[in-house]
Amino acid sequence: MPSIEHNKALIRDFYRRCVANGDLEFAHQLIADDYIQHSPLVKPGKTGLLEALAYMKQLPKPASSTQPFMRLIAEGDFVVTHMAFSLGGQSKVVVDLFRLHNGQIAEHWDAMEDQPETSRNGHSMLDGPGETEDFSLTDSNKKMVGDFFQRVLLPQAWDLLPDYVAPNLIQHNPAIADGLDGLTESVRATTGGFAARKIHRMIGEGNFVVVQSEGPFREKPATFYDVFRLKAGLIVEQWQVKQIVP
Repeated sequence: MPSIEHNKALIRDFYRRCVANGDLEFAHQLIADDYIQHSPLVKPGKTGLLEALAYMKQLPKPASSTQPFMRLIAEGDFVVTHMAFSLGGQSKVVVDLFRLHNGQIAEHWDAMEDQPETSRNGHSMLDGPGETEDFSLTDSNKKMVGDFFQRVLLPQAWDLLPDYVAPNLIQHNPAIADGLDGLTESVRATTGGFAARKIHRMIGEGNFVVVQSEGPFREKPATFYDVFRLKAGLIVEQWQVKQIVP
C-alpha cells in the first residue's frame, strides 16, 4: 500500500507538472482510466480532466510563481490541498480532495470560493500555519472533531461549544469574528456557515482535520470543506470553503 508521503508526492507532481507546466503525457499516466470527477466545472472522466488541463496549458502564465498550496493533508488513499489562485483578477480559495488508487488519481472533489476584500476577523481565508505536526494525535484529534460535529454542529447544541473550541479561536471564515464569542454569536444568528447536515468524509493528519460535508446555504444545497487545526485537545483555528451545488 502506498505511503502517505508517496501519495502527497504524486499530488505535488500533478500540480507542478500537469497543472503548472501542462505535461499532458504525464497526466495521462497519472490519471486512472476509470477516473471519477465530482467537480461541476470539469467534464466527466479522464477525458474531461485531460481536456481541462489542455485548456489551462493555453492560458497566460503568471509573471512570478507562487507556492501552489498552503496545506497538504493526507490519510490513507485521500489527499487534501488547501490553496489559492487568481482567476480574472479575483483571488479564489480552493479545497481539492483526491482519492488515489494503485499510484494513480482515481477520484476528485472540490469547492471554490472568492476571497473577499474585507473580513470581520482581519484574516484571509488561507493564511495561518501550514505545517503538519503532532502526528501521534491524529486519531484523538479526528475523534474530537467527529464528536464536535455529532454533539454540537449537527444538533445545533451551541451551549457545548466551549467543550471543543478554544476561547482564542483564530477564525478564517470572513463572516465570523475571532474567538469563541465570535463563533457563538455567529452560529446563534445562523450566519456562520456551519450548516452541515451530513458528513461525507473526515481526513486527519496530526494537528489538522478536514471534514467534507453537505448542507443548506442561502436555501440551496451546498458542499462544505472545514479545515480545523487542533492543540491540546481543542479547536484553535478554522478555515472553510463552501460551494453551492449546481
